[in-house]
Amino acid sequence: MLYCMISAHTVNLPIDINPNSGIPLYRQIVSSVKAAFLRGYIRPGERLPSVRELAAHLGVNPTTIVKAYDRLEHERLIVRRQGQGAFVADGQQPLHPEERVEILTKHAAQLAIEGRRLGLTERELLELLREELRQLRPEKRRTK
Repeated sequence: MLYCMISAHTVNLPIDINPNSGIPLYRQIVSSVKAAFLRGYIRPGERLPSVRELAAHLGVNPTTIVKAYDRLEHERLIVRRQGQGAFVADGQQPLHPEERVEILTKHAAQLAIEGRRLGLTERELLELLREELRQLRPEKRRTK
């Protein structure tokens, strides 16, 4: 796991990427940012690293970071301000219920397909999901 220290407003942002996982890097970054939000590492209003900062830290192409930030902005987890950077959204523009269902349905389908392909039972898949949900319970924020 790689930790990115944001220079402007020092925040621990755990980014976990594995180039050999078969999952596109931008999707791994999106998942890591979402998990950091749910775990309390980042909060509404906090600045995320610039595209160049994060790309340099992770050793990836800046286009990968742009794609991840585009996705996070589309899902309204972040907002970008011209000349200021990307910030964690304050929740004032939540996704519509249909949008939430659409996003989660895609992820559920991917999970079901991969789980079955790997030979897991329905019970095993559900237990994995329960464990992931337990892992996302907010932690105390790390101090500087």
